[in-house]
Amino acid sequence: MIQNIQELMVTGMTYLLNFEEQVAQAAPKMAQATKNPELKELFSKTQTKSKEYGQRIEQVFGKLGRPVQKNENTIAKAMIQEVEEMIKNTEAGPVRDAALIVAANQQQAYRVSSYGSLSSYAKLIGKEDAVKALEESVKDSKEGDQKFTSLAEKSVNQQAK
Repeated sequence: MIQNIQELMVTGMTYLLNFEEQVAQAAPKMAQATKNPELKELFSKTQTKSKEYGQRIEQVFGKLGRPVQKNENTIAKAMIQEVEEMIKNTEAGPVRDAALIVAANQQQAYRVSSYGSLSSYAKLIGKEDAVKALEESVKDSKEGDQKFTSLAEKSVNQQAK
């Protein structure tokens, strides 16, 4: 039973670490499924970023004096199943690319809210070094979301029309 904010933070980190692993594994499939070269590149960066975020979480475990732990993230699993269905049910091209951008934006939104919450918990318990790492992931995720959105707005959505 979770009894305080630090335990809640650690529990959240266990699920977020698994989220990043699942997204890192799915990113190459998403890159392969797209026809847009810029989108392919963004998905390749997603794999790298997910691994980087996972390393940050592992560092935060250390800063809290806790062993690294993982719990299966069923939200990530559902998001990835949705992507697989999307790929199966759309022809390669702009419509699929637009759908993949939606999936990427959903992943980024999950990150922003999760890392933001963990950062606020770290502030509450006075772990400023953890706050810095977590806020860096929030900032990166917001930037990633904007890159996907920008690509959708400048070209992909128009092509899918």
